[in-house]
Amino acid sequence: MSAKNKKPMSSLFLNYLIESESFIDTNADKWIQDFSLKDVNLISEMSKAANAHIVFIEACWGEIGWCLPKWKKRGIKLGNVLADLKNNVPISIIDDELSDCFEERDIESLTILISNHFSDSEKAKLDLSFNLYLKHEYFACAVLLAGLIDSTSINQVLKSNVGEENAAQCWKCYGKVIQDYFCGKYFSGKFPYDEHSKDNKRGKATIEFFKSIKHDSCFDDKKDILISLSFALLKFFEDSSWKDKKDGMIPSSVNRHWLAHNMYDYDDITRADCIKLFCMLYQMIELYSML
Repeated sequence: MSAKNKKPMSSLFLNYLIESESFIDTNADKWIQDFSLKDVNLISEMSKAANAHIVFIEACWGEIGWCLPKWKKRGIKLGNVLADLKNNVPISIIDDELSDCFEERDIESLTILISNHFSDSEKAKLDLSFNLYLKHEYFACAVLLAGLIDSTSINQVLKSNVGEENAAQCWKCYGKVIQDYFCGKYFSGKFPYDEHSKDNKRGKATIEFFKSIKHDSCFDDKKDILISLSFALLKFFEDSSWKDKKDGMIPSSVNRHWLAHNMYDYDDITRADCIKLFCMLYQMIELYSML
């Protein structure tokens, strides 16, 4: 199955971003004129608008499955990707262009950094996934990486003693860790780890959670990882319909449900998909290492 049969991405986050840009454009002149008055309500309005805009940008990146490490963002023209999304450039083309920004030594660096936090058993799986990646065995590589993403969150829950129930879904495992470590202190909302993804409920709730942030400079390093990773995982763990398979389509971005149930054809998984998963795993390890 070819990349042209990817299902179109959801427009929810992109619509939020466009509305946010319009709101900022409409109010920018007024904010500039009135800023010297140091009005508390005005400053609060500007802060909320800026924070929401950043969240919407990260949500759009997550919608196509990417959560770039900070050191990799420096060499990529991030605004061009958002412009492509607004102009309905196919995700397969965007993926190819972004994956071209990664050299094999970049992926090797990610695996080395990840392995520093892994047990010997996990290192063996990670090394195998990297070797499969180098051999262009992308399907097998993606299955291994998806399992490592799952187990990393499950192990973090076990390590942290977060909650008493045996969380079966790894979105729930990840969310319980976030809820336990960050909610209340840095966010006034609740992380939607138990929200169903049907009808964009989980996506809307994730947006609202990150809009509720309480700004704290001590939290900035974690926040940079947390927001982009959460939206990439939101897409990765998105519910999917087997009817799409019957209709000759695959998810718009690599999907855990399809990998776990072996619904992809072998050639459906691409180099870009594997790079996305290496990035997700790296960002997850970085975040958990800070806890």
